Amino acid sequence: MQIREMTVDELGQVDSICDASDRTRWTKETISPRDDRVVLVAVAAGEVVGAAKTHFHPDPDGSVPAGHYLGGVVVAPGFRRQGIGSALTRARKEWVWSRASTVYYFANEHNTASIRMHEALGFRPLARFAEIHGVTADNEGAELILFDVSR
Repeated sequence: MQIREMTVDELGQVDSICDASDRTRWTKETISPRDDRVVLVAVAAGEVVGAAKTHFHPDPDGSVPAGHYLGGVVVAPGFRRQGIGSALTRARKEWVWSRASTVYYFANEHNTASIRMHEALGFRPLARFAEIHGVTADNEGAELILFDVSR
């Protein structure tokens, strides 16, 4: 498996993974190259089997800090639980750490698979919020847990 930056030509493959995962499709704007974010893909046997991105928030949002945040990660259903999400997360951490000392991530409090994976990679919970940088939890009444990991 190879982890590398995504190209716009691969958006259709990522769309297929999003569709199979019941997730919102990514847009060209979401993946267009910028200095303040990275969009990565995991490729196995020439096929995109996962994708992940970061977001940069230059300003704090109340008590929520400014900084580099891990964004969505999607893995094709037939390739889950094989370490692809972890590999994409480690690569994004390294990318952020080449620019900043802290990486942030948040998850719906009910997303235990994501929380466990990130905790295994060193992320620690900081606080709970109803909204973080304009994002709310999918479940009514659920909170988002903010995590960080520093180099």
